[in-house]
Amino acid sequence: MKRLLSALWTPLLPVFIFLLCQLAGVGVVYANGSLSLSLFLVEILVIAWLMVRKKVKREDFRVDSSWKSRRCFIAILGAFSIMFAMNVVSEWMGLPDYTMKTVMEVLKSPFGVLSIALLGPVAEEVCFRGAIIGGMLREGRHPWTAILVSSMFFSLIHFNPAQIPFAFVMGLVLGLIYVRTESLLLPIFIHVFNNSTAVVQLFVMGDAAEDFKMSGVIDEKYLIIGCVVYLVIGVVCLRSFFRISKTQLREEIRNRKRSYSRERLHDMSLALERTIMERREWWESQTVLLYHALPDEVDTSLLLSAAVESGKTILLPRVDGERLTLHPYDPSQMQSGEYGIMEPQTPEIPESRYGEIEMVLVPGMAFDRRGHRLGRGKGFYDRLLPSLNRARFIGICFPFQIVAKVPYDKYDVKVDDVCWSV
Repeated sequence: MKRLLSALWTPLLPVFIFLLCQLAGVGVVYANGSLSLSLFLVEILVIAWLMVRKKVKREDFRVDSSWKSRRCFIAILGAFSIMFAMNVVSEWMGLPDYTMKTVMEVLKSPFGVLSIALLGPVAEEVCFRGAIIGGMLREGRHPWTAILVSSMFFSLIHFNPAQIPFAFVMGLVLGLIYVRTESLLLPIFIHVFNNSTAVVQLFVMGDAAEDFKMSGVIDEKYLIIGCVVYLVIGVVCLRSFFRISKTQLREEIRNRKRSYSRERLHDMSLALERTIMERREWWESQTVLLYHALPDEVDTSLLLSAAVESGKTILLPRVDGERLTLHPYDPSQMQSGEYGIMEPQTPEIPESRYGEIEMVLVPGMAFDRRGHRLGRGKGFYDRLLPSLNRARFIGICFPFQIVAKVPYDKYDVKVDDVCWSV
């Protein structure tokens, strides 16, 4: 609970300060008597606060070559279809709207227009998706837990009954898109477009917007049909957007790796190796199974040297047909194997000794926080790990290899923990 509160208080603090000032009618945000300017300044404060406190990462604004225009279009279509359906549902619920007059007043100022149409959506995405969901995921929380908590706060923070159902569902949709893309850019675009459209509508309709009902211009029978159709389209589109095959995920990870220099990967490897050496499992394990890294994997040279110096028994895998055999590590007896991996040429240890292995470092193309692993497609580790019944399996990867969900089947073996933080 303490870690959860830690992930929440920083992003929500400036929002709560503003709301307290708003309720009290006093304070810095009202020093100039302008609510529009106050909103504008507080939204800048929220963004600046979270960036300075590093609750939002630079990677949250990443766009890589795995972003195909067709995928983005499907996500946008799904999001707006569900939002249209929720507008209809919210109208049917007949909840009171306490903010319409305030919004109309705010929009009389250029600062108000910018606040509602542009800066507000950016600040809310940075806060509720980037800081809250991102922070909870970095704390190891399940993605759905993070999305639900974020959506709940996102809906309640509006303090307007008419907006709460729509905002909650919108929070779910934008949260899912953020978790899937691991970027704020698409949620920000959808949120800005939604708010900007609403602002244009308010300008066009003027005071008549306060009493506007879709049921007043569209026959209720067709409105129900349209609501159901849009809801189905939205669900189908978002399911298609979130579904990803193992092949697609491998290609996505390869694209991410290409955006990092060899030097940057080396620096991250060193940091990850030091993190491993600080773990209790490393110090308590006498017999460990490591691996000799490929150029795009987390390097293990420092771990191998440290294990030798501390007197550990080190084993490395070697490809033998369709399986991995295990061999003692001897730096003088290593040569390149079938897949370009440096492999030991020492005698194989018998399977009767597999019970001596206490810790296994497992490489992978991608991991999720529940321990599901995506390998390179050969299944070597999935066949080996079940026979190591005493060992603790530790997945090791770069931060960009952590994804919301790894596709898996019944033959894929989970790891006990994943080390990826730099």
